[in-house]
Amino acid sequence: MSEQQVPWYKVPTSSPPFALTKKIYSNASDSTPFKSLAFFPWTHNSYHTLWNGHHNLSQEDWSVMINEFSDAIAVGSDYNVYVFFMRQSKNPISYKVPFSDHDIKALSTDCIRVAWTLDPGDPLEPLLLFSHLNLLYIYNVKKQGVQGYLRGHGGAITSIVVHPINTNLFCTTSRDYSTRIYDLLLKPQKLEDLGNPHWPPGTKKSFAGAAHGLHMTEPEGEGNGIGRCIIILMGGRSGGHQAAVLSAAFNPDFPVIATCGLDRLVKIWHVPRASKETLIREDKPLFSSGRIHKARVLSISWLQNDLLLSHSAPAVMKRTSGSTESRKMWLEPGQIVIWLWLSLNRFFPAKHSGVRQDILRGCASDYQESSSFKIISAISFPSAQTQFDTPALHLYQSPTHDPVVSFTYPKFNSIKLFNVIHLHPRKPPPFPFDVLNMEIGEHLNENGERGIRSQTDIPPEVSGWEISPVAGTVGEEILACAMGMEGTTLIGVGSKEGKGIIWIWKL
Repeated sequence: MSEQQVPWYKVPTSSPPFALTKKIYSNASDSTPFKSLAFFPWTHNSYHTLWNGHHNLSQEDWSVMINEFSDAIAVGSDYNVYVFFMRQSKNPISYKVPFSDHDIKALSTDCIRVAWTLDPGDPLEPLLLFSHLNLLYIYNVKKQGVQGYLRGHGGAITSIVVHPINTNLFCTTSRDYSTRIYDLLLKPQKLEDLGNPHWPPGTKKSFAGAAHGLHMTEPEGEGNGIGRCIIILMGGRSGGHQAAVLSAAFNPDFPVIATCGLDRLVKIWHVPRASKETLIREDKPLFSSGRIHKARVLSISWLQNDLLLSHSAPAVMKRTSGSTESRKMWLEPGQIVIWLWLSLNRFFPAKHSGVRQDILRGCASDYQESSSFKIISAISFPSAQTQFDTPALHLYQSPTHDPVVSFTYPKFNSIKLFNVIHLHPRKPPPFPFDVLNMEIGEHLNENGERGIRSQTDIPPEVSGWEISPVAGTVGEEILACAMGMEGTTLIGVGSKEGKGIIWIWKL
């Protein structure tokens, strides 16, 4: 194959052939910066993979729907959600979420999170999931109306993730330390048919409510329309997250879900078979570790069934140890880590692949601080000014495209890309071990001064392709980015003088 036929992302020295084709500005008086986005994720080939091909759709009807929405992107700001069309000359769809002074207090990082899903009962009408603080809305894009809303989280929702195969399943992560998994095929729980479990030795259903990981007990119930929470992955010291959960990812082939959070932990949970009557609560994952990252873990994704990619914020590290200046700190850049979960075959042995267990539990060494992982590769982000300057990262992968990571930093006003395939394996530690560095994390610098940590402990900085808007733009800031439309389009969203703006690059 000649070099001209090799895709650009397979050649590290090539230049990405993306060209800035369009900018979309928001001129509304109440416009706020765009902070989140989601491409329409399905293609014509998804007809054969969704629900493992078990559906009654005709391929012709599916193709009509794909042609109508394949160029759609959903964008979220502080109080509005939009749907823009990249190729078709359609007016954008806009919805402003209702809010009041009684809402929970929002943080500067809170915004409307967005994700696409399909209801198996009517898959030709795509649905948009979006959140405002602790409320979750289900919006019918074709009918341009809210089809349902759900509540239950005690804190703001930090991410929305849809199962890649069974799109009726989706989850939300929250600042209340929990992850809630929903099923679109069920109606919201009402007070009269409350499915909360009972507290032994009692026999009556509990009315403790959402604060204890249970269904809502108010007269209006869990919500309205479609969707019901069926599983809660609890927070707490027994095995759950002990701080805000920031992201999650469903495994496409096994009944497990990965989560990560503010507590530096990454966890892998079993997703049991759901019950229509009783809410299932899990508080002990199959895997948990705080030794993969040194700071809060911002996102997690599956590359393969046992291979994951996660990224973290900058870490505040102690500069010296045992001296009068021991309180001085330094900032280590955030990291992207690719790591292997070593217990997949232990919990899901290949010779019993057709067996589905309803109860699957590990031991204390699994859900407290597991060692069943291996770091394959690690790279560092560019240096940041503070630990609050965190990268917004997106992973694009498909059966016909290498996994490509795109990320942007606040105030950097550019997007960096790299192919995960090009990352080098992590170098093994030296032997014999450097006892001084291993124990107190310090060494002598070139001037003979003690206190500066060895830079060999930090992974190399990420290298790849960089894409920027036209030079000379003033007041523009990219806040989030994503690749989509079968790898042919790169989108950045952000702010221009306090209002929303979208950048569109195409091959």
